[in-house]
Amino acid sequence: MEMEKKKVCVTGAGGFLASWIVKLFLSKGYLVHGTMRDPRDEKYAYLNKLERASDNLKAFKADLLDYDSLQSAITGCAGFIPVACLVPTSALVNPEERACTEAKVKRVVHISSVAAFGMIPNWPKDRFKDETCWSDKEYCRATEVEACPWEVDTTLPFLWNSSVH
Repeated sequence: MEMEKKKVCVTGAGGFLASWIVKLFLSKGYLVHGTMRDPRDEKYAYLNKLERASDNLKAFKADLLDYDSLQSAITGCAGFIPVACLVPTSALVNPEERACTEAKVKRVVHISSVAAFGMIPNWPKDRFKDETCWSDKEYCRATEVEACPWEVDTTLPFLWNSSVH
């Protein structure tokens, strides 16, 4: 009896970073649900040429603000990597988070957002920003520009706590 393959969902699968993540998961034998605005668009044809894509990659048309389209891509997945992602404001219900919770996704990797990096009100203007300039949590909370990315998906464990290698 063959073990069921693990499934992951990657949003924005046709983008530069996400396509490398798709390639990695395919190389490790995962089934990948890749979301994109229009999977029939020829610009995504290269994804089907990735090793193991013919058997292990399923493309989904999805809108990050449309719960139903996300839910169909996420259902059955053990992991979720929102590369094309929203950082919801307090006024926006995050459809990704709802779909992951309802699908009982076991792992989530929150890649990044503009809110994660560089929102530091007193950062010297003549100093380059690097890996040391994570956004000031209190500044993000006080200005309510965006939800703090480190608070999104806190009810879900993160994939980097387990081995993908």
